[in-house]
Amino acid sequence: MKQKRLLSMLLALVMVIGLALPAGAVQLNIHAPSAVVMDYQTGEILYAKDPDTARVPASMTKVLTAYIMYEEMARGNLSKTDLVTISPHVAQISRDRSYPQPVPLNAGGTYSVDELLNLIMIPSASASCIAIAEHISGSEQAFVKRMNETAKSFGMDATYYNCHGARVNYITARSMAILVRKFIQDYPDILNYTRKSSYNFRGHTYGNTNHLLDTMYYEGADGFKTGTIAAAGYCVATTATRNNRRIISIVMKSSSTSQRFVDSRILLDYGFAEVARRDAAREKTYLKELNVPAQAIPYMPMQVSVQIGGVTTPYTCQAEWTVNGKPVPKFVNPASQITDRKISTLTYTPSADEIGTTLSIGFTLKFPNGKTVERTMMVPVAESMELSGQLNLRTASVYGGHSLNVQGTITSQLTVPEMTLPVQWELNGMPIAEPNTVTLKNGMGISTADFEIPTSLIGEKAEIALVVDPMGTSPLRLTADIKVVD
Repeated sequence: MKQKRLLSMLLALVMVIGLALPAGAVQLNIHAPSAVVMDYQTGEILYAKDPDTARVPASMTKVLTAYIMYEEMARGNLSKTDLVTISPHVAQISRDRSYPQPVPLNAGGTYSVDELLNLIMIPSASASCIAIAEHISGSEQAFVKRMNETAKSFGMDATYYNCHGARVNYITARSMAILVRKFIQDYPDILNYTRKSSYNFRGHTYGNTNHLLDTMYYEGADGFKTGTIAAAGYCVATTATRNNRRIISIVMKSSSTSQRFVDSRILLDYGFAEVARRDAAREKTYLKELNVPAQAIPYMPMQVSVQIGGVTTPYTCQAEWTVNGKPVPKFVNPASQITDRKISTLTYTPSADEIGTTLSIGFTLKFPNGKTVERTMMVPVAESMELSGQLNLRTASVYGGHSLNVQGTITSQLTVPEMTLPVQWELNGMPIAEPNTVTLKNGMGISTADFEIPTSLIGEKAEIALVVDPMGTSPLRLTADIKVVD
């Protein structure tokens, strides 16, 4: 009896714990306070643990320093063969053991950009960062200003006070993942550096601080950057590829150098497994038409809807609506959240140019592997708007220099609750007011013009016109003849 009671209590406890967890929450045995796993191809965050708390990145700071180096090379302001002259300040810091990693550089000596880039990304030489900063911006302070501007332009939550990370800077784990992804996207050549397990610099070999490349080898790993100072704990950004998919993981403030790599392996394993699940869900996805109008009417908004089905695991991909093969700008989402039974709706207003045509309306999901799921719907556009109308005068004598109020009534035989059309008032073929619109409710609307008759027309005849749908293929023109008198 006691055993049954104990079992019931345990089951109740499990149920309470389960209910306390947020829907879709993932429980990983990650020791670091902050961690992120990102799908490189889509930018999806596959797992996150306190991803938005700003923490000290230590030498992961060097990632943005290296990015700016590549940015300068892309602009033609720097090349890998350029020589950088070492200032006395940099030479001194290169021997200061409070700056990781001390790699001696000689004052007045010259070192290639390629050498310094290797030193920055492999043994994590801080002085090499300052040398580059001085070479590019004239001073480390000016370079750091550019770092902060660059981070802001990337949408990162980060604040930099130095270019090397031997002293305190701040960044979130999410922002670190964003930066690594952008670096690889913009300048994939960086992987030729970060994948090296060591670098021989003028007779001395320095090992890569990323041990997923050697002692804690992880299949497919090819970078990215570690960071360690007292204020930061042990940090690392890593990336690996398998089956043509890349995963990025971030670990911040881990308790030891080995623990950060243990956490990284768990994160990468989870990332690849989750990507496989999401890719499988993409393969099973289908689209179903929900709301397709039998006819479209120019100037009247219409809605077309599809429902997404077969999604066993939610994922992110590009979703877009097209009309006649062209994307509708406001209905293109490069990172749409796809869930089962989700409905997507296009709101589109046909133009006068589309009268009498058939609109090919498409909805497409575009996946990282280049595959797509598409649905195309054909919607005919009304042959005409069947417009008619009249002005409240046909002929009249009016005084030059005086105001005249003219009213036009427009009707349509189309049975729609409301339609808004462009209109233009003219005098002798010239606009007498800014282009405007008229709204037809239940097939009828009124447009009014109030303008002054020019004295230059005294003694002459003139024509007033209300042009409805002036840019259309068959505009409606309502006219009245006037004689201008003194």
